[in-house]
Formats: sequence, structure tokens, C-alpha cells
Amino acid sequence: MKTVMMSAALAVCAVAMTGCMTRSRLIPQGATAEVVAGFSQDDIESVLETVREEINKASMRYAVPGHRRVINVKDILNDTLSRGRDADFLSETLGEGIREKLTESGNFIVYNEKMAQNAAGAGQVVTTMPEFVMFGNLKQRNVHKDNGDVYQEFALHIRLVDVKTQLEFWQKRIPLRKEVDRVNSMN
Repeated sequence: MKTVMMSAALAVCAVAMTGCMTRSRLIPQGATAEVVAGFSQDDIESVLETVREEINKASMRYAVPGHRRVINVKDILNDTLSRGRDADFLSETLGEGIREKLTESGNFIVYNEKMAQNAAGAGQVVTTMPEFVMFGNLKQRNVHKDNGDVYQEFALHIRLVDVKTQLEFWQKRIPLRKEVDRVNSMN
């Protein structure tokens, strides 16, 4: 009897545990996921595509035939409501994505500051220095509507500055807006 009771209890626990598991699925690359509050991977991809398009348009102003410009791209400063690992992930992902888009364009060489520091520390001389530095920040503002819903407004501000003159060659503001139901809203 004790064995039957123990087996029944284990069976109930197993059923309860499998019933509580959340199903997951892989979202194929290129497909969009469900819209979520905050900044999602789809939002990152959308912003990076906009950055690529805008930089390629602007690059015509300072293109030198037969010469690819060297740019140091800093990680994006995250000034949103996300903190901790999420904020670090967002900053690094945007910075890495911009570096990737710049090198894919064929118009630029991306100066990797971390690699240059490692090379200098190993006694190697780094001869190519960046001509430009690109930096930016991502800001967030939540606007509360009368019905309790929230508009989340994000804006990525990017600047390209000449290292020698400190003159700003290019800047762009890329907005992103979302409406969040009061049930799901944060802050």
C-alpha cells in the first residue's frame, strides 16, 4: 500500500511538473517575434538596419576614392529604464551591430580599441589610428495616458566625430515608439 501511495504521489508530481513547463519555440532568423514592452531583438535589428542605411547615405560626403575610413565605434550608452545585465547586453549588442554594419558596407575599417590595447600591451606597435569616433546613447521615456496605457518612446542618438578637429561630421536620431497596455506596463 505504501508503495502504491508513493508511486501515485510521484505520478501526480510528474504530471504537475510537466503541466507547468512553458513551451518554447525557435523564432527563425528574419522572422519577427511578438511585440514586447522594452527593447527587443527585433527592435535592435530594425535600428541597426536604419543605422546602416543612414551611414551609407552620409558616407558619400567624406568618401575618399580608394581609401576606407577608419572608425572607432564605442558601445552605445544605455540610458533606458533597464539596468544590470539587460542594459549591458543592449549597449554591447548595439555597438557590435554598428561595427558589423560598417565593415559590411566596405566603406570603413573599424578600429577595435580593445584589440589595440592588447597589442600595445604585448609590445606590438599599432600604426593605424582612427580618423573618426562614433558614439551614441539610447534614451527612454514613458508617457502615461489617461486610460493607464503607456507609450514607451525610445530614441537612439548617434554621432560621428573627426578625431583631429573634434568636429561632428554626422549625427542621427532614430526613434522607436511602443504602446503598452496598463496590465503589462512597467513604471
